[in-house]
Amino acid sequence: MWTIPGNLKRVLISIGFMICQQMTGTNAINYYAPQVFENVGITGNQNSLLATGVYGIIKVLGVIFFLLFMADSLGRRKSLLYTSVIMVVWMFYIGFYIHFDPPKAEKVIPPAGYAALTFIFFFAVSFEVGWGPVCWIYISEIPSARLRSMNVAIAATQWLFNFVVAKSVLTMTYFIFGSFCAVMFVFTWFFVPETKGIWSEWTTSSV
Repeated sequence: MWTIPGNLKRVLISIGFMICQQMTGTNAINYYAPQVFENVGITGNQNSLLATGVYGIIKVLGVIFFLLFMADSLGRRKSLLYTSVIMVVWMFYIGFYIHFDPPKAEKVIPPAGYAALTFIFFFAVSFEVGWGPVCWIYISEIPSARLRSMNVAIAATQWLFNFVVAKSVLTMTYFIFGSFCAVMFVFTWFFVPETKGIWSEWTTSSV
């Protein structure tokens, strides 16, 4: 069945989605959140853990808001395109701040540091209204009903790339993640048609 060009194309798109999802850097921030917040100037174990908790709450609220109010109104393709561009901005700003003007020990956090902290939270929202939930929605919509469960299972190879992200170093990696977000925009623009409002069996003829 994977020798059929249409089926193979949909599997490759699904795998591409999962790779892109990991390479946004979201799980790098999830795994190293206390360290990330220390890098932007949040000192003290209690403060960094508090910021980590707020980050997690924002992610949950973001995905709930998207699923309730945006998934069917904005659509899949626009969600992916818009959030790709926005995440490029957040990642590159954070990377430039940490690499070129890092916070000084025992010093007050400068306005640029507060901006970096805010952009980490903005990144969480951007991911949860785009590449977080949309990937899973999309890969379940593009295959035929007969192949849907297998397509989703194959796409779960994302956890291989999750391992790569888990081993990443978060100083220069922000630039890498930001660059991948730019690549994701191109990937979506050329290879990802809209599936909003299209019956699943019709979707297979357009993807």
